[in-house]
Amino acid sequence: MINLEPGLMIPVNFLRAVDGDTIEVEIRRKFNVRLRDIDVVEKKDPGGQEAADYVHTVMEFAKDIMIFIPTNSPDKLMDITSFERIVGDIYINGKNLKDLLKKKGFEKHS
Repeated sequence: MINLEPGLMIPVNFLRAVDGDTIEVEIRRKFNVRLRDIDVVEKKDPGGQEAADYVHTVMEFAKDIMIFIPTNSPDKLMDITSFERIVGDIYINGKNLKDLLKKKGFEKHS
């Protein structure tokens, strides 16, 4: 897990899967994190609940959860947001959650 992009990488505590591409984590307070570069079906759409359940299971049993927030100002966590969520990457035991979702076929295709 090497990331050369400027940003902040910190461990987080998993709280819950909001849906297939938004996870609630705790850093020093609760944040919703929107996964970068993936769009997963919404919970109300076919396959959406299955995606959220998959994320919940993977996150709940992970031993090591890290978040990477791309930013030029790490002291301003909310400078990259989407619908009041931090946009970033979640790593579970060294694997990008986005890649796991794609492998399981949960990515939404237009």
